[in-house]
Amino acid sequence: MSSTALELQPLELLSGDLLRPLGAFEELFCLFDQCFPTNGAFAAEITGHTTVQQWRDALDAVQQRHPLLSACIDTTFNRVPHFRRVTGQRIPLRVVTSPFARWQREIAEEVSEPFTPDQAPLFRAVLLHQETHCTFILSSHHAVCDGSSRIFLLRDILLALSGRAVEALTLAPSRETLFGAQQRTSTEPGVPSFAPQRARLPYVEGIKLAPEETTALQRHAREEGVTIHAAISAAVTIAGGAIDEIWRNNPLRIMSPAEIRDILGLSDQCMVSFGGGEISIAPGGSMTFWDLARFAKDGLSAVKSRENISRMIDLQSAAVASDLTIEQASQLKRNAFNAQVMFTNLGRFPFDSIFGPLKLEALWAPCALRGIEGEQTLGAATVNGSLHLMHTSPAPIPGLLAGIVEELRGACANPTQLPNLAVKPFHVQRMRYIDENK
Repeated sequence: MSSTALELQPLELLSGDLLRPLGAFEELFCLFDQCFPTNGAFAAEITGHTTVQQWRDALDAVQQRHPLLSACIDTTFNRVPHFRRVTGQRIPLRVVTSPFARWQREIAEEVSEPFTPDQAPLFRAVLLHQETHCTFILSSHHAVCDGSSRIFLLRDILLALSGRAVEALTLAPSRETLFGAQQRTSTEPGVPSFAPQRARLPYVEGIKLAPEETTALQRHAREEGVTIHAAISAAVTIAGGAIDEIWRNNPLRIMSPAEIRDILGLSDQCMVSFGGGEISIAPGGSMTFWDLARFAKDGLSAVKSRENISRMIDLQSAAVASDLTIEQASQLKRNAFNAQVMFTNLGRFPFDSIFGPLKLEALWAPCALRGIEGEQTLGAATVNGSLHLMHTSPAPIPGLLAGIVEELRGACANPTQLPNLAVKPFHVQRMRYIDENK
């Protein structure tokens, strides 16, 4: 790890610049990120005529709307890290104009490149710009933003880009404070923060289902009494087991973040506001696809209960109360967040995809890594009636995403068919390995 160069951007200890202390989960992400970059990102494909300057202006406007887009993390004030406001630092915008540029490569670069905690802003943007078609990538430090927050930021950027005004918001308290938990305090001196080493460039791929396929999946899921998230979890289990012997012969654990903004009373604020749960699926068995989906749904049924959220907050608060070192936090991550799969379903894009003369055509999200050996990150989002699936991994299981799509299609065509866990010759022509320079 490389030490943060404090002399490049000194933090003046002025009370007016302190925004608020980090909540327990935010503090854990601050610690985790000093071992391995846990950035999150999305890639959005937009059609319509734009200029680079219009994107720059829209990004500036949205930065003024959300306080944490102009903040760094001060770990030196005391032993509890604080968000600190830093003015005059624009969100970096990297512009790529080559018509051969690929969003998969650019987003892989973004999740691999670490942020320095005490240097604001903790966001970066990339614009693959053509006159009538752009792909916009936004990445962020995980302590200041989560996957759902980035969707609100995308909406705000597209509103500003289409000429709409976006009003400034106040900074919301932490997830823990909003839930009624006590914010930890400290009189102990703070410690320096560090930027981790750059991560290995991961593999990134995206596949989307046609609207009619997405509609069929939604209809079958309703008929079977399960969620789309549960159906995709079943497809992951079957497809992965058919390809990978280790998955086939061992329990598969899938960690699923769950948005709790509604429980916390949040609307458009940018912050960390999720909980989650994990399911473990034993190898073998004779469950059908939809039996597996029901098992997944039942296993995650309590993730948004107040009891589960309270238990999670208590555990995370107890962990940071011990003044974890970076090494201790890294070990905690390896012990508690080490499921083979992290799967986040952002659901339907919660806004209209038309923004004046612009249209959101596709959304690939979320892209993120944990720094866990063999990890497979899967993201899902539905835009314009099409389910978009995304796979990120530094050590990908070949053909996993294509296999997931094949299982989803097969389940809709043959709902009672038993899964075939023998190795299948999945088509992998859409595989995109991004490791040419590593």
